[in-house]
Amino acid sequence: MKLINDPNDPNENVYSRRRNRHHGSDSRVFLGILFVAIGGLLILENLELLSYDLSHIFISWPMLLIVIGVYNLSRKASSAGFILIGIGSYFLLPRIFDVPDHFFHNFWPVILVIVGIVFITQWNRKPSLPMGNGEVNKNDILDETALFGGRNMSLVSEQFKGGKITSIFGGSKINLLYCKPVEGCIIDVATIFGGTKIIVPENWNVKTEVVSIFGGFEDKRGNSIISRVDQSKIVVIKGVAIFGGGEITTMP
Repeated sequence: MKLINDPNDPNENVYSRRRNRHHGSDSRVFLGILFVAIGGLLILENLELLSYDLSHIFISWPMLLIVIGVYNLSRKASSAGFILIGIGSYFLLPRIFDVPDHFFHNFWPVILVIVGIVFITQWNRKPSLPMGNGEVNKNDILDETALFGGRNMSLVSEQFKGGKITSIFGGSKINLLYCKPVEGCIIDVATIFGGTKIIVPENWNVKTEVVSIFGGFEDKRGNSIISRVDQSKIVVIKGVAIFGGGEITTMP
């Protein structure tokens, strides 16, 4: 009986590739439905078949944030998804209900509450890691939090399984030059009024799926290095950057 996934099993690798293709197909289907819905709403508005109250709600930038948040949930980026949905919903409420004049004065407290709830429900759990054929070594997992400060750290691992990085009003410098990633390696990043620098070997194939809101997350390795990456060493960096940023580099 097979109880765990063996990364060295060729059948397991085939299953992983099929699962990844299925996940990509789900994302394309979601985008297709989204484009159809947006186009349909615009057609109804141009034909004056959509009332002003409804168009003021559905064709608006807060609704766009909500849609992007739902899209991130479909891609398993829960933290970014819930934060975007929360911000979009906050700015959408005055378009639906009569709210007090001081409603927008509570923007930052509400944002702090939303972010706090997301971290409690999502980031307090163990990171989602690929299954192996033995016990997980703590040196193979990245779990770094920088709060109102910063820290530099280096990780040495022959079976790096990914993990999570949280930076709030602080920053982290993570050195992964001495790590070898396993299949399905994912690093979750949450940067809020802070910064994250991730140093990786030149041959890593890094895919960035970080949602930026008044921030950014940039791959600074350069095209000459990216073109020489090892396609078998795939690492996915996903998450959210809000009023903050991050970078991927090969230079310590």
